[in-house]
Amino acid sequence: MQNLKQDRLKCTSLVVKVASRCNINCSYCYMYNLGDQTYKNQPKIMSHEVVNATIIKTKENCIKNNIKTFVFAFHGGEPMLGGMDFYRHFVKLANEQLLPEVQPIYAIQTNGIMLTDEWCRLFAKLNIEVGISMDGLPEDHDKYRLDHQGKGTHSKVVKGLEAAQNCLDLKKKPGILSVINYDADPIKTFLHFCVLNVQSIDFLFPYNNYETLSDDLKKTYLKNETPYGDWLISVFNTWYQQKDRPDIRMFSGIINAIFGGIYPSDLLGDHESELLVIETDGGIEAVDYLKSCGHAFTKAGANVLTNDFEEAMDTDLAKLYHFGHTKLCTKCLSCPVKEVCGGGNLASRYSKERGFNNVSIYCTDLLKLITHIQCTILSEFPIDILTKLHVSPISYEEALVIIHDEEITTIAPNYISELESF
Repeated sequence: MQNLKQDRLKCTSLVVKVASRCNINCSYCYMYNLGDQTYKNQPKIMSHEVVNATIIKTKENCIKNNIKTFVFAFHGGEPMLGGMDFYRHFVKLANEQLLPEVQPIYAIQTNGIMLTDEWCRLFAKLNIEVGISMDGLPEDHDKYRLDHQGKGTHSKVVKGLEAAQNCLDLKKKPGILSVINYDADPIKTFLHFCVLNVQSIDFLFPYNNYETLSDDLKKTYLKNETPYGDWLISVFNTWYQQKDRPDIRMFSGIINAIFGGIYPSDLLGDHESELLVIETDGGIEAVDYLKSCGHAFTKAGANVLTNDFEEAMDTDLAKLYHFGHTKLCTKCLSCPVKEVCGGGNLASRYSKERGFNNVSIYCTDLLKLITHIQCTILSEFPIDILTKLHVSPISYEEALVIIHDEEITTIAPNYISELESF
């Protein structure tokens, strides 16, 4: 079965690193502040040469793999540092090369500080969906998302958010990407986004691993506490009771996965991850958050100027990332919610001693959250229907017992050496 999957290895989306620098300095940023310093050797802005090669290789990839829809996600650094002409050129060329055979989809993830009415009109004209990074209330956001003078950025982000929300030309209002701070009040954080009229929220765990985990958090987990799980459960309980509620991708995705659907990102779920990253110099890499695992960790030698996507995906790290939700450690394979969790995001499983042959550092947080959502949802179904479907809710405590008992008899998979080779 694994060999059959290898034959279907393909790329359906790119993270395009428009800029290798940023106009703010978030303390938790995996691009700059978790050990990887390769950005210093990168061109500050992606050149037209790299853009042109990227689109040519995208077209070749789509034709070869019969891909009808392809996603370009503009990231950085801060991608708006690339300037307006960058996006005019990229979208014009991509549309000319791909349409009508392939439908390109465009999105940008920005810190929002540079967003103006003019920028929003441009994104609307080019059909680029806008996502904005914001971490909640001013006092919480401004602890970590600072400019290079050490000043908070919340007020500037709100100004950018309002510009995008008020742009009548934008077909879809901007969503918020928010890194969880478990010391912040979860309900106040959620309601703050509601007051700002945010229609979609994507909460993220910080991109830590066994090497970057703080001593305080290590002590917390040694006491069997679940700070992120408890934080998210508080938000979920409030969110679930609301009638006109914003979409929270983690919650709606988990609910969808519980009923056999696909989680809508590479962070959870048991699907294959079909994404590559193009750096400003044309380097083709596995997903960028793996930079949190160490300096030059994602560098595999492939470049869009000389290599195609198939060659880039044949590198060890790209292959592991592609199958990262199915090539799990023995403990994950023993878990009753593994189809929903998929081991969590790959970076959170890394340690120098065992590579990726670990559970996520957020394992118990995810287990507690998923079982809570499952029990909440299934409690609304009549017992006779659950009986016919052979479905029964599992509590967090029951799941822990199942994992303990199953792990004893679970045979270690034959790919353990792959997981430990990094």
